[in-house]
Amino acid sequence: MVTRTRYRSPGSVISTIAGIVAAIIILGIVLVLIKANPNNEIVNVILDVGRFLTTPFHGLFPQDNPRQDILVNWGIAAVVYLIVGALLARLARR
Repeated sequence: MVTRTRYRSPGSVISTIAGIVAAIIILGIVLVLIKANPNNEIVNVILDVGRFLTTPFHGLFPQDNPRQDILVNWGIAAVVYLIVGALLARLARR
């Protein structure tokens, strides 16, 4: 019997990681916008991870409303992660 090993290229791994990071950030944005209970452990963990992943983008475009600040700056972070991930994946596939 022959067993097959699934091999994922480095490019697809990079794309997957960038997608997961962007998804966590977007989920954090949604939780803030719908005013999810920050005392809930799941919400708290997602927001903590989102804060960590978006650290370089904090205060990039300051807004008066804290929820709008997260929407703008975290949204930019998610887009940057996706673009950089796509570029790195493309380089890795060469």
